[in-house]
Amino acid sequence: MKPLNKTIAAATCGLLLAGCAAKEPTVITRTVYQEVKIPVVCIEEMPAKPKFKAGDLQSARELMAYFKTCEELLRGCVNGRAGN
Repeated sequence: MKPLNKTIAAATCGLLLAGCAAKEPTVITRTVYQEVKIPVVCIEEMPAKPKFKAGDLQSARELMAYFKTCEELLRGCVNGRAGN
């Protein structure tokens, strides 16, 4: 390269780099939303599940009462009431 071309190339690079140096850096922020799971107060322990006997109607009633109790306890957990 000729000395004049080197000088022009150096001056061009100097001007380009000097133009970026005077600018304040911009801070780019990005908000990331994440699902946070919050523990809720719930029942201490489940009621005992009764045994089901195929020919016994009383065992079917006890099992239905058990499932109804479990459903009420679960609704209490979802609504924020602890086992009421």
